[in-house]
Amino acid sequence: MERITLLKVLKLKLNVALPLLGLFALINGLWSSSLLMLVSNKVAGTPLPFLSDYDWLIYLVLVIVSFVLTYYFKRYMIKVTLNFGKEMVLQIIDKLRLCNYESYLRIGEARVRTAMQDVGTLEALPESFIVFFNAIIMIIAGIGYMFWLYPKGAVMMIIIIIALALVYVKRNEAIENSMTEERDLDDSFMANYNDFLHGFNSIKMSSKRSHSIYFNHIVKNRNNAIKLSIKAELAAFGNELIGQYFFYVIIGVVLFVLPLIFELDQIVISGFMVAFLFLMGPITIFINLMKNIIGFKIAFDRINEFNEITSGSIKDSDLSTSSTNPLPVFENLVIKNLSYKHIDPNGVVTFELQPINLEITKGEVIFISGGNGSGKSTFINLLSGLYIPKSGEILLNNTNLIDRENRSDYRDMISCIFSDNYLFSENYDGFDLLPSNENLTELLNKMKLEEVIRVDVANNKIFQNLSSGQKKRMALIYSLLEDKEIFIFDEWAAEQDPEFRKYFYESIIPELKSKGKTVIAITHDDAYYKFCDRLVKFNYGKIVDQEILFSSVLA
Repeated sequence: MERITLLKVLKLKLNVALPLLGLFALINGLWSSSLLMLVSNKVAGTPLPFLSDYDWLIYLVLVIVSFVLTYYFKRYMIKVTLNFGKEMVLQIIDKLRLCNYESYLRIGEARVRTAMQDVGTLEALPESFIVFFNAIIMIIAGIGYMFWLYPKGAVMMIIIIIALALVYVKRNEAIENSMTEERDLDDSFMANYNDFLHGFNSIKMSSKRSHSIYFNHIVKNRNNAIKLSIKAELAAFGNELIGQYFFYVIIGVVLFVLPLIFELDQIVISGFMVAFLFLMGPITIFINLMKNIIGFKIAFDRINEFNEITSGSIKDSDLSTSSTNPLPVFENLVIKNLSYKHIDPNGVVTFELQPINLEITKGEVIFISGGNGSGKSTFINLLSGLYIPKSGEILLNNTNLIDRENRSDYRDMISCIFSDNYLFSENYDGFDLLPSNENLTELLNKMKLEEVIRVDVANNKIFQNLSSGQKKRMALIYSLLEDKEIFIFDEWAAEQDPEFRKYFYESIIPELKSKGKTVIAITHDDAYYKFCDRLVKFNYGKIVDQEILFSSVLA
């Protein structure tokens, strides 16, 4: 993917406005030059070389034209800026939507959040560019006017301005380094912040853990960040101060040095003074924008880095292409030599799922057991199509290979409730959640949620303020409403009361089986193993045993 640069953004976002931008520059340049000439001549008491009796009218027309053009261009830029931020946010979310699940896990929530912060920084880019552009035009107009007055003196002034610019460039390198380091600390802080929010219950269970995350990480991170921020702010303030006193130096040069070097009359000296007083505004704007420009550069670098990470994931996306050959109705799955490796950022293999061979038949109930780290969840992520196997294959109905072209269609056949299942705030699946849905009402009654949930009839969604066990029950209801061919439950019953655990094994699973649905459940409830057709045991990343409990089912 091409890197995002200022030029590309402006070309893309200001394409329609480029003619208007050119007109704005032309009129602004004419306005600035004419205003300088008008004021300078008026101060010096010399008439204009043209329409000297109507100088007031010229001034009025210039002000009105500049006002009208600035107003309409500013209106357009407000729309461009807001749309720019919207499109950048949507682009990030769309990239994440298209990338595969493993890539999302590698990117991490903290990186996504900081990328959104970078977008917030870049939202100010179009407007800042116009302010910057306007200041440049006014500076050029002022220098042009000085050249018109006295070229030798203008050259001397340009040399002094260039010297100041070199000082700024050198100082801005230190500011950029500080801001980049601060930005890296923001990434770490966001990771700590996410840990704090998502693991709050665990933090409350350990004073040592609570102390460590707060003092050793969050406080330490923010202290280092504020030191870098103070360093950058002081450097930026130093630049502003240098710029401010630079004007006094220039005024001194115009008043005392130029007359000694060059024989200048009072009209030229007053003209130079008016020009520099005129330039104080745009040069101050230019100086104040330098920190923003550095921030934009860092944000561009971060966004490009984020794009590079997600671009490789999109190439492997199973949503970027649509399958031309729809998958047939599910009858069985054949898993051949399926393996997977978890690799840390340093390239070290932290866990390996050894080649798995398994066949799953329509209408079969399979329970999966095993200790922590035995490979159960990794296998489920492979089976559900979330992970891409490092080797081996999954065949649907013995012949249809599950690959990048049809993996999305394959996942559409499966309904999953993960151990860390999340309930969405909106009804993204378009379920019928109205009280008139008898099937939903029956399920809510069976799960004893009819008194707990509140239906938003106008928006066809359910307000959910539930306990963890109730959330799992609500997730089960949503899963049953999906009515897919394959159901995967990752330790669904672990957080349930005995009543609902029993109902799950003795009623829900047999009912799904009677409908010809295939159920795969990770469970440690050995008292209910009798309700499965086959028990598959994992240990150390491989299947160590398969126990057929009801062979007649598989016959």
